[in-house]
Amino acid sequence: MSGWADQVLLLGVGTARVACAFAMLPLFANETVPALVRNSIFVGMGLISLVLQPPFDMAAIGATRWVGIFAKEAFVGLIIGFFFGSVLWALEAAGQIIDTKVGATMAQIVDPLSGHQTSLNGAFLGRLANIVFIFSGGLSLIVRVLIESYAVWPIAAPAPALDPRGLQLFEAEFGRMMVLSVLFAAPVLTVLFLIDLALGLMNRFAQQLNVFTLSMSIKAFAATLIILMLLSGYTLALTRDITSRPQVLHGLLERFGR
Repeated sequence: MSGWADQVLLLGVGTARVACAFAMLPLFANETVPALVRNSIFVGMGLISLVLQPPFDMAAIGATRWVGIFAKEAFVGLIIGFFFGSVLWALEAAGQIIDTKVGATMAQIVDPLSGHQTSLNGAFLGRLANIVFIFSGGLSLIVRVLIESYAVWPIAAPAPALDPRGLQLFEAEFGRMMVLSVLFAAPVLTVLFLIDLALGLMNRFAQQLNVFTLSMSIKAFAATLIILMLLSGYTLALTRDITSRPQVLHGLLERFGR
């Protein structure tokens, strides 16, 4: 393999972990960050990661092992990105749950941050989560975790045997994301259920009243008002969760790496 090809291969390997980690974040969707800017960030961080690696002989690494190294780098990046992005998806999912109860899912829009259709409150809470992620230092934290991950799993190190306990933690994160989405939406859902109960009793005594038409407007106003009242609580919960991610990921990578 020629010298320039070696350098391109090394750059690709060094960029794989960073690119997969940031690709899991809604903040770096194709619709919001231009490809040139996004790829420049990935390549720049990939160069930094190569400087941190211990020396190794590229000639001793065969094609099969290179494929395994690429797969390992992508796997580690996906783990890091998923654990940082799970709380962001949870808040957006909470907004969609609220809109489903309100009946506003008929007015779905295309969210440029995620690139898929979402409801109005889902888009609003999703953007709130991304803003909180930025000003709470989430980008600095994920960069720190990426740099520290190279000490646990260097690029040239063979993929170690996976610990089942680490897989259980990874599986539990999916459940945690769903629990968080329900918890974020719970205060609003409680009020919406009470509104449905009150309108049901009203319709019992005034059957000529079109309760369905009234319910959407009342529930939409109540949901918006409660969400605005909960913004400070959402911000505090997101900040605490984001700042706790490095400790969780450090323990997870160590369990996977044993």
